[in-house]
Amino acid sequence: MLSKQGEQSKNGGSNPFAVILGSSPEIVVACNLAKRAARGDSTVLIIGETGVGKSVFAKAIHQASRRRGGPFVTVNCAAIPETLIESEFFGYVDGAFTGASRKGKPGKFELANGGTVFLDEIGDMTLTLQAKVLRVLQELVVERLGDTHEIPVDVRVIAATNKDLAKLMESGKFREDLYYRLNVISINIPPLRDRREDIPEFIEWFLRSLNKVCNTSVTCVHPAVIEAFIRYPWPGNLRELENAVEHALNLTDGDELRLEHIPPHIWQHAIENADKNDAACAKDLDDSLAKYERDLIIAALKTTGNNRSKAARLLNISRSGLYKKLHKYDIPRDGTAKRLTESNP
Repeated sequence: MLSKQGEQSKNGGSNPFAVILGSSPEIVVACNLAKRAARGDSTVLIIGETGVGKSVFAKAIHQASRRRGGPFVTVNCAAIPETLIESEFFGYVDGAFTGASRKGKPGKFELANGGTVFLDEIGDMTLTLQAKVLRVLQELVVERLGDTHEIPVDVRVIAATNKDLAKLMESGKFREDLYYRLNVISINIPPLRDRREDIPEFIEWFLRSLNKVCNTSVTCVHPAVIEAFIRYPWPGNLRELENAVEHALNLTDGDELRLEHIPPHIWQHAIENADKNDAACAKDLDDSLAKYERDLIIAALKTTGNNRSKAARLLNISRSGLYKKLHKYDIPRDGTAKRLTESNP
């Protein structure tokens, strides 16, 4: 996702924050906070839903800071098995546990020495591990598993979460002292549904980056596609948007991205949630969506030999839902209706 943007300026470039797209007020505030955070070494807590680009912000802060020449080490606190999490964080010495390397192994904090460690999904960290991370923040030392020798570390910590840490504190699942250690600078990244005006810019970016991946040469997007994308709530945020664009590119056969190329649930959502008060734009979109929906139904009926149960499954709708749409678009029983461009429903 946005990490692809980071590849463009992995050495920081002249402006590490150029990888953060969008001009909505919420993202401008978040970006300005990140720029201020890059000036010093204070811990940063980045808050936002899955897929909003928290890691992109963390990397930009690192690349704009005095630590840019040091390592940037990412730790996904939710992805490491509980049996390995301490050895991953703090390392281990020979004989620390069965199967341990004879040479031992440095942990993530040691590997990040002189740079930044990014603790992603910190809300999933166990209370035991929270206590040990707190000690690192307070004393800037680590002890490898199986050893009592203290190793000094010079690291900056940036943490991120998609959870409400305040609620986790209230329920006793997150340490209050660690929360206040991490929450020196707090950056809230809004979900995509709250910054819909930025969606066209992201579509353009993903087109440029994914045309190579999909071996396509799409240069334009039909306005109805943009409107459908703007209406959709994007529960998976930018990651879901990228996947939707990639899905569409794989179905194109020309230089334009059209409604029939995008995932059906997105244009179906646009139909079902059309704002009837949004006069001209809504009418244009509804007409385009209706045309493609009707054409897709006819194509599904032809593909399945007019078997309506199979057609409904192919369209990912219920059989009763299909019957309603057949009636809505005046599609005859044999599914051989003329295309909407040739006759009105």
